[in-house]
Amino acid sequence: MPDGSTQYRMLNVSNEKGLEFRDENDNVLLDEKDVAWVYEKYSEDSGYHLILEFTVDGASELAEATKENIGKEISLFADGEKIFSAMVVAKITDGKIAIIGKASNYKQLMSLTEKITG
Repeated sequence: MPDGSTQYRMLNVSNEKGLEFRDENDNVLLDEKDVAWVYEKYSEDSGYHLILEFTVDGASELAEATKENIGKEISLFADGEKIFSAMVVAKITDGKIAIIGKASNYKQLMSLTEKITG
């Protein structure tokens, strides 16, 4: 992606990928059926990152899961491999999660995207 403007590439999540969001006790909170789209994004302000946009039902479950886990960690797994973990600081009500800081260049972003989308 060229430097400068914000750019997107939108992808579907494979139902065969085994995507799971788990709490600190390894309970599955959400899975691939709850994720509608994955967006690759670049902007000069925030660099390379992914945005996961949830389905209507997934967004509702995400809101509940983040409400119940404020101050705790939620992790994203793909095919059993932990992709990232984050501390929940607030209830997420817009149905989107941004993964920022996991890719310092486009090649790393594509690798992260591949792990999530299959």
